[in-house]
Amino acid sequence: MRHFFGLVLLSILLSSLPAAPIGNTAAPALIQRGFFSSSRDWVDVRAGYEGDFVADAKMEQRIQGQGRVDTYEEWIQAGTLTLNFLDRLDLYGVFGMSQTEADWRFEDMSLGTVTRIEVKTDDHFLWAIGGRAVLYQWYKVCLGMGARYSSCCYLPSSLHSNGETQTVGGSRFDWRQWQINLDFSYKIDLFTPYIGVKYLRATTDLQDFSVPISESLQGVNTFENRTPVGFYLGCTLSTGKYFMLNLEARLVDEEAVTVSGDFRF
Repeated sequence: MRHFFGLVLLSILLSSLPAAPIGNTAAPALIQRGFFSSSRDWVDVRAGYEGDFVADAKMEQRIQGQGRVDTYEEWIQAGTLTLNFLDRLDLYGVFGMSQTEADWRFEDMSLGTVTRIEVKTDDHFLWAIGGRAVLYQWYKVCLGMGARYSSCCYLPSSLHSNGETQTVGGSRFDWRQWQINLDFSYKIDLFTPYIGVKYLRATTDLQDFSVPISESLQGVNTFENRTPVGFYLGCTLSTGKYFMLNLEARLVDEEAVTVSGDFRF
């Protein structure tokens, strides 16, 4: 049964490869001993890595226009720093680099024409803050919740309108999102699989573009996520000492996968 569950979990994670990471909310209790700390300490510090790939953020145009954003991909490479309290509460920060790629279409109602816009960015600074808490633990079952806020200001490196290269000028788009989540986990030897539900609000404000990028025929547009509720699942590997590794997939409201890891000092 354990092997069957593991195979099902792995197949689902891999199938999601074609927003912000969540992580296992049981994480505060998974590493009992660090390099310089033990389970008797009421506070400890962890440092780690977070790599996130969003294949489809499932955004749509709002305010200045309407219609789906055809592509919205995001890559994040970041470091994490976590304060753990009593092996029950994590407060963490994420600091790293992110780049994105998006394309969408809008219609000029007066002419009856459709314009396609494509935008790419280089790496830019991303930051996030969040927390995870173990609400209830019984034997190997854990109920936890978490919250996170993320932000990044992108400067486009390339801009195309109907395939023609345009100057990026002083254009920019500001991305931000917040989410809350609730999940269950169950510890099986070294592995702790988990599954949960989340509520997500993501917004991207595009400003000061040199060509029209929305139905308003101005150089501004606004994207928001189409579906606020989604679910996620993942699995954490840890011996209970020094480190943990985590693989996670997020579905329905976005299609994304995250690989992360922590060391406890």
